[in-house]
This record gives sequence, C-alpha cells and structure tokens, in this order.
Amino acid sequence: MRGLVTLLLAMAACGDEKPAPAKLEIVGHSDLGARGMSSALAIAGDTAYVGSRNDKRGIAVVDISDPAAPTVVGEVLMQPEGVSTRELRVVPERNLLIVMNLQCSTALHGCTDAAPVENIAFYDITDRRSPQMLATYPIMTGTFMPRSPHEMYVRVDGNRILVFVAAPAAAPQLEVIDASTPNAPVRFAAWDPRQGGLRPSGGDDILHSVSLSNDGKTAFLSHQHSGLLLADISALPAVTLITPPAKAVKWDPPTTMGPHSAVEVPGRDLLIVTEEIYPMPFGSGCPWGPLRTVDISDPTTPVVAGILRLPENTGAFCETPHDRVAFTAHNATVTHDLAFVTWYAGGLQVVDTSDAAHPTALTELRPDPLPAVAVEDPGLGGDLVEMWSYPIIKDGLIYVVDVRNGLYVLRYHGPWDHQVSAEVFIEGNSNL
Repeated sequence: MRGLVTLLLAMAACGDEKPAPAKLEIVGHSDLGARGMSSALAIAGDTAYVGSRNDKRGIAVVDISDPAAPTVVGEVLMQPEGVSTRELRVVPERNLLIVMNLQCSTALHGCTDAAPVENIAFYDITDRRSPQMLATYPIMTGTFMPRSPHEMYVRVDGNRILVFVAAPAAAPQLEVIDASTPNAPVRFAAWDPRQGGLRPSGGDDILHSVSLSNDGKTAFLSHQHSGLLLADISALPAVTLITPPAKAVKWDPPTTMGPHSAVEVPGRDLLIVTEEIYPMPFGSGCPWGPLRTVDISDPTTPVVAGILRLPENTGAFCETPHDRVAFTAHNATVTHDLAFVTWYAGGLQVVDTSDAAHPTALTELRPDPLPAVAVEDPGLGGDLVEMWSYPIIKDGLIYVVDVRNGLYVLRYHGPWDHQVSAEVFIEGNSNL
C-alpha cells in the first residue's frame, strides 16, 4: 500500500522506549466522482468547493458535515471553453466564493484550444450548495506581451476584502482588487517589479505569486529568477520594495526556476518557500525543486536558512528517465513549527520547521491511486499521485486535494500536533 507512509523521528527517547512515529490518519475521502484534474480547494462551514484544472468539469460542491464521509452534492458549471477554475478562496462571513478563471493549456491540461478573457469571478454562497454569480473582474492581457492571472492571495480586514493577483508577464504583474462590494469589484492598486528596479530576463523571470504577512503590512513577492523580495504595502495603493533587487533571495547554486511561493510562519521571522520545476518539455525536469526556509529577521537582506529535499529531489533519482512526473515542492500551509506541503508526485509532506536550519520530513501521504479516472493528466500524469493546491486546516483536521484521486480529510499525529488540533481554520493563501 502506497497510502499511509510514516517516518520514525530521528531522535532517541529515554530508556529503551522510542517516540511514537508521526503519521497521517485518513479520516475521510471522496474521489469526486473519479473525474480527475481537480484543482484548488476552498471551505465554508460544512461545504467544500473544489475547482478543475481543465475546462471539462466545473467546481465540485462537497458536503463535509461528516468529515469521515465527504459527499459531492453539486457542481457549478459556468466557465467557458478553454478556461479552468484554477484557484478558489472563500470568505464565509460574507457568503463569498472567489474563483480565478484561467486559460488552460491544451498540452498540459487537455483543454479546448480557445482564448477567452480571463477573470476573477465572485459568487454569492448564501445557499452553500448553489453558488450564484455576482460579478467578474477581467484580467486583461498586455498589448505587446501576454499577461495572465496565475495565483491570488485574499486579505480580509473587517468588511474590507482585497484580492492580490499575480498576473505576469506584462505590466502590471501585481494587481490588487477591492472586492468589499462583491458585485462591483474595482482595481485598488497596480504595481510591477520593474517599478522597483528589477530587470527580468527571459520568459520565466516573472512575478509568480504574492502572499502577505500576518499583519497585512508586508508582501512577499516570489519572482522567479530575480528572487524573493519583501515589499511595504502598509500605505496601499503605494508598494515600496524593502528588499533591494540586489539583495533578493536567489539560490546558490542557481537553479532553473527560483522562488515559487512563500508563506510566513506565524510568530517567527521565517518564510516557507517552495520551488516548482516541471518535467521536460514544460520545464528542465529532475532534479526537482525542494523546500527552503528563509530568515527574514532583516527584511532588507533575507537569507536561506535551511533546505529539505525528498529522495526524489536528488541527482541519483535523475539517472533514471521519468516521463511526465514532477516531485517538486509547491504550496504550503503552516503552523508555528509544522509545514504541510503539497509536493506533486511526492504527495502531502509534513515537515518539522522548529529548527529552521534543518527542516525535517516527519511523515507523508501518497494515497492509493484510483483504478481509473475520467480525465488523466496529459502533462503530469506519469505518476498517479499529484498533490498541488494549498492544504486547509479546519477544526483540527487537514483537508487536501489530489489532482487525480480526489479530496482527503486527514488527522495528524506526531510532534507539534497540538498546533493542528487547536486550529479552527488556516490556509496558506489567505489570512482567514
């Protein structure tokens, strides 16, 4: 069984007793109708929403009132051909579902060859099982070079809702939408790294994602190749770099991509930073991107503190051909001392970050693959496990989506598990 793999802690207990191994217990699972190609997860109360990485299916509506038996109860089908419901967020107290509608690739995702206007869509979820469209906010492409939404972070302060959208590669690569009135979203700020002095080189040197500090005053800008930078956003719409471009966090030695996404560790001057490397021909392939911890105690000069690689993130693994497979760190949701990281074919990894210089893998979930799904991943389906989106911790349980195999509800047992059991709600891409 590939399903539930546990790793013994590398520490000795007193006497002859050994500490119990860390583990992820599967509490519940839904295969989402064995549809395949599922994307991001959002949760409002006893309802979960799961998007699609292609245009063949819509947003699955899942009843999670019994975490042991999550059940699909509906589907939202409102996107045009060529568009995937790639990213989802929920603001439960405002009965609001936010969806990034992104043009998806024929080669990577199996989408229809179409070129619709990409947008951020806003839905009323007063009736949790029947989302109703309120408005869309178009993300317009550039005149001389393409521009497309890629990732988003949602910040809620009282009645104010701001959506931070990374939309490379044409300027502005950062767009901030004020969705405080969800049926009339407006641009609140726009900024481009070139305004801060960056001089991108090459098609992959883009602002890939943006996240915020817990107090909402600092933005963490993951700019591939040019590096990770911190920016002051306390006086929006003004955006001012704190990290000079020459001091941006870059890897040593250099790699093919650079920072993918960064999440602040609560109560610590520390970021969990991932690097996404795709297989050829979409990327450089093995060795895949690892996880890094980044010390931001001096925000003008952030530095890499530690690094964690899976066995598949090593050169030895690369000696054997691996078709359409990516064992690469992607998105993290964190507590003070733990990081729950989706790692594509590496499944869900639980990482002890208490020693920032030596992040340690504790346990993982690489679920048993379904016998078959309606749509296999044409670009990354070489391994039948593919965890991609941000996990969500709700009422002490971890919810995570496998692109192919569906929604999993998990309970973590091991070091620092009290930090999980005590949490009402955390996700890595909002402050909710």
